[in-house]
Amino acid sequence: MVKATINKEHYACSVTNGTHEIVVDEPFNLGGTDKGFAPTGLLMASLASCVAITLRMYIDRKGWAVDKIEVGINMLIENAETLFVEEITCTGNLSVEQKARLEDIASKCPVSKILTAGHEIRSKVL
Repeated sequence: MVKATINKEHYACSVTNGTHEIVVDEPFNLGGTDKGFAPTGLLMASLASCVAITLRMYIDRKGWAVDKIEVGINMLIENAETLFVEEITCTGNLSVEQKARLEDIASKCPVSKILTAGHEIRSKVL
């Protein structure tokens, strides 16, 4: 379980999973204190890191020579739908076929699957 706690300071939240803690906040222009990622930035960070980790696992399993993987995420709203655009840079020597395979593998990371699947959120105020 992940738990977010907010007090009266606008809008810094302490978020913990019981082992690690981060601060999530809104930028100054939205009334926050800009002490951490905004919630949407954290969502994009989750996607970017999941794609990077998934690609590293795949590349290592295949034994491909890739020294560094960078994943940039932009979130766009088009026709009332959310679109995540990934820009992936692999530092190494990859063929066109290998790059195409990595594009396919990127969509298979767990966070990508969650974001693209139909899902439901149930809220209960205690």
